[in-house]
Amino acid sequence: MTRDAFRRVFPGVMMAMFLAAADQTILASALPAIASSLGGINDLSWVVIGYLLAATVAAPLYGYLGDRFGRRRMLLGALGVFTLASVACAFAPNFLWLVLFRALQGLGGGGLMTLAQALIGEHVSPRERGRFAGYFATVFALASTTGPVLGAYLTEHFSWRAVFLINVPLGIVAAALALRVPHAPMPARAGPFRPDVVGALLFCATTATFLFTLSSGGHRFPWLSWSTAALLACAAAGFVALVAWERRQHDPLLPLHLLRVPAIARSDAVVMCFGGALFSVILYMPLYLQLGRGMGIGASGALLLPITLAQVVSAAVTGRLVTHTGRVNIFPRVGLTLATVAFLGLALTVASAATPVVLGLTVLVGAGLGMVMPPTQVTVQLAAGRDALGVATATISLSRAIGGAIGVALVGAVIFAQIDAASDGATALLHQAMEGGSAFIRRMAAGDRAQLAGRVDAIYRYAFLLMAAFTAAGALIALTVPQLDWTE
Repeated sequence: MTRDAFRRVFPGVMMAMFLAAADQTILASALPAIASSLGGINDLSWVVIGYLLAATVAAPLYGYLGDRFGRRRMLLGALGVFTLASVACAFAPNFLWLVLFRALQGLGGGGLMTLAQALIGEHVSPRERGRFAGYFATVFALASTTGPVLGAYLTEHFSWRAVFLINVPLGIVAAALALRVPHAPMPARAGPFRPDVVGALLFCATTATFLFTLSSGGHRFPWLSWSTAALLACAAAGFVALVAWERRQHDPLLPLHLLRVPAIARSDAVVMCFGGALFSVILYMPLYLQLGRGMGIGASGALLLPITLAQVVSAAVTGRLVTHTGRVNIFPRVGLTLATVAFLGLALTVASAATPVVLGLTVLVGAGLGMVMPPTQVTVQLAAGRDALGVATATISLSRAIGGAIGVALVGAVIFAQIDAASDGATALLHQAMEGGSAFIRRMAAGDRAQLAGRVDAIYRYAFLLMAAFTAAGALIALTVPQLDWTE
C-alpha cells in the first residue's frame, strides 16, 4: 500500500472503529448517574447488553451485505443508524426506552467494527494485516482510554445525556472520512441475496432469553429454581432450532461453514473469553472505584486510563511482532495467562491493597488483553480467504459481542445478587450510595464509608474471580488454535 492509499483508507475506517469502541466504554462512568436519573439499578447491565445483543445480530448481516453490495456503502449506512439512535438515547424518557434505543444504536454499531476491519482486509496484503491489526487494536484501546474519561467529564459537567449527543459530530466526521475510501469491485455472487430474517429473530430471542437468565439469577429468582431451569431449557431449545434453521439457509446469519474451520472456531472462542473479561472490567471497575474507594465520577473515569493505555501499547507491539516474526498463536496464550494472574491478584488483595496496587494490577490486565485481538484477527481472515473476508471478520465482532454480553450479565448477576442477598446496614448504605452517587458518598460519616467499602470489597472479590475464569478459559482454548501459513 502506497502512502497516499494509506492516507485515504486508514483514516476512513479508523474513525468508524473509534466510534464503535468508544461507545462501549464511554458509558462506564455514567452508569451510576443513569441509574440515579432513570432508576433500574438491578437491570443496569442491560444498557450495555441491549447494545451488544443488537450489534451481535447486525454484525454478520453487515458482513454479508458488505461482501455483496460494497463495504464502504454499508459503512456509511451503519454510521447513519448509529448517529440517529444516539440522539434517541439522549432523549430517552425512562430506563426501558433507553434500553430499546441502545438496541437500535447497536444495530448501527454492529457494522462499524466489522466493516472497518473488512475494508482493511480488502486493501491490504495478508502479511501487512498484522501491522494493520495492531493499528486497529491501538485505535480500539485509545477509544477505550478516552471513552471513560470523556464520559466522566460530560456526565459531571453536563449530563449523562451528553454522552450520547457527542456521537453526532463524531458520526459526521466519520462519514466524511469514509467517503474518501476507494471503492473496490465486489466479486460475482451466485443468486440473489436473501436476508436471514427468521435466523436473526431466532438468534435474538434465544440469546436474549439466555442473557436474561444469567443477569436475573440470584436476585430476580434463585439459580436453583424452576424459573431458571425453564428459561435455560427455552434457550437450549431455541439454540437447537437456530442451528437446524441455519443449516438450510443460502445466506445464514451464522456462517456455520466457516465455524467448522478449526482455526476460525477456536479463535472466535478465544475472542468470546476476551470480550467477557474486557467488557466486565471496563463496565464495573468505575462502579467499584466510586463505591468501594469513594472516588468521584471524574476520578473513576480517569483511573481507567492505566488499563486502557497498557492495552494500547500491548496491542501496538503485538501487531508489529506478528508482522515481523510471522508467529501468531503464542501472543493470545501469553496475554490471557497474564490477565488471569492479574485478575486473581485483584481478587486476593482487593480488600487490603492500596489504590496504586489495584491500578498496577489493572495495568497487567490491559497488557495481557492487548495481546489478543491482532493475532486472532489475522488468523481468522487468513483462514477464511478474501471472498469471505466480511463474513469471517463479522464472526470476530459477533464473538466479542456475545462474550461481552455474557460477561457483563454474569458479573452483574454476581454483584447484584450479593447486594440483594444481605440485609445488614452496609447493604442499605450500598443501595443509597448507588442511588445518590458520589455526592452522597462524600457526605457519609467515616464509619459508614468504611462499612460500605468493606461490603463492596467482599462483593468484588467474586467478580474478579469470575473475570479470571474468563481469561483462563481463553488461554486454554488458545493452546488449541492451529498455526496457519501466511507467508504469501
